[in-house]
Amino acid sequence: MRTRPGICRRKARYASEEEALRVAEKAPFPLRPYRCELCRQFHLTSRTKGMRLPRFEIERRQAK
Repeated sequence: MRTRPGICRRKARYASEEEALRVAEKAPFPLRPYRCELCRQFHLTSRTKGMRLPRFEIERRQAK
């Protein structure tokens, strides 16, 4: 996933994928972390089509 510089500057940055996953798990909608090519840190995105979903999101969907 390519992130434009303006988008990267506006998004929250997480030092590790685990930290980003903890934040994503608390969100009321599906989010997944990805490593940004610009800043080399992790951001969250709501784009999940064709992407690997975090385990907690798979479990959340199965529980419905």
